Amino acid sequence: MSEPRRKITPCPEKSGALTATLIFAAVASLFIILATEFPQLYILATYEDLPGEWTQAFFFTATLITSLLLARKSHPYRLFFALLALACFYVVGEEISWGQRLFSFTSPEFFQRHNLQQEFNLHNFLTGPTATWQKRAIELGLVAALVGYGLLYPLLQRNGNRLARWFKEHGLPVPPLSLSPYFVTGALCELRLFSFNEAEIAELLIAMALAFLTLHHFLLTQEDRGRTPPWLEATAMVGVVLACLAGAGSVSWYCWTAPELHKQMAKRITAGQKKFGQRYYRYGDWQNSAILYKALLVKTPEDRVLLRSLASTYKEMGDEQSFLSTNVKAIRLDMIQYGRNPRQIAVNLSLFESFQQNGRQEKARLHLTRAMEESRNKVLLEPYNAGSFYWYGKCLQAKGETNAAKEQFARAVSMKPTSKRYLQAYRKSLHELNNS
Repeated sequence: MSEPRRKITPCPEKSGALTATLIFAAVASLFIILATEFPQLYILATYEDLPGEWTQAFFFTATLITSLLLARKSHPYRLFFALLALACFYVVGEEISWGQRLFSFTSPEFFQRHNLQQEFNLHNFLTGPTATWQKRAIELGLVAALVGYGLLYPLLQRNGNRLARWFKEHGLPVPPLSLSPYFVTGALCELRLFSFNEAEIAELLIAMALAFLTLHHFLLTQEDRGRTPPWLEATAMVGVVLACLAGAGSVSWYCWTAPELHKQMAKRITAGQKKFGQRYYRYGDWQNSAILYKALLVKTPEDRVLLRSLASTYKEMGDEQSFLSTNVKAIRLDMIQYGRNPRQIAVNLSLFESFQQNGRQEKARLHLTRAMEESRNKVLLEPYNAGSFYWYGKCLQAKGETNAAKEQFARAVSMKPTSKRYLQAYRKSLHELNNS
């Protein structure tokens, strides 16, 4: 008489692994689709103060909560999860600049002078919009840690490596191998190979990986694990994702409806549209570049810089008629200002760029010469004014004398170190010199 077949209960970890893989595939596909087809939504997903960053903050918060629950239990990984909870507390605080993004308070003068983004946080003393050796060292160290812990460690553990087993026995939990795509892709994004805000994607993937890691170990600690429904881990993961998205959406909506916070969000979106307009242009995606420049011109239809940028995309697309009409519109707007005051440095520089764009070199040189003369006189007459050195630097930059321009921007910054305009001009000149 044959023995009755035993009922096989699906392993809960398998359902969690499949769910983690499907969620990763969905997130990766979403970012690719947004980047290639919906540039404005990609900005919302990868720019500060916008829904994407709030989603990161909520995933780190979920990790913090689960880590605290694990740290209260008596098991070999208690110290690890206590340290992870402390790290997540710091990360969440830094992500929202310790409440500055919610309560909109002004950064103290010390932070305005030394913080690379003039925000109330610590990490932007070392990292920010410009390249520094500290920033690169931190990025490379993080990349090595992500690949080592998220991929190599579980693989070595699976193969019975003695060193990996020692780490596990001494308090380092093994992440499920299904989370390795999050860690490895996050590491690759940290390298910023495309300069397309990949670091924000990296932060989201890392936050999700840690949230799923702590959730996995929390479920492992529950009593009567053998009676745990096979779908529990998968359901819990989906629940965490939905809760974090709901939290991010709620906070984003609150920020958008609060007048002062709305202004900040609108500024972030505008800044993102300008930067990504340039980035799409750099990668030869004229269509998406044009979409962003048109969206910006709806807000500021008389912005000559944007008009020239849009004209450039038309030229690259071979639309000569649209190129000329957009370029001529920029010139016409400047000529109105020029007729009122032909000595304006900014107007002469703008006309120089517009005439140079459409190939009228003689006209371009005329206006650059006038701008140079006026800026030199301004430096002599107003040596106490930081703006004098800024505009002289802009003229030198237009002339191609980047090193001399950098010195003028440096003088403007030394006179008014809290000016974002002067700081950005100085950092841009440094970047141009480093890449020349």
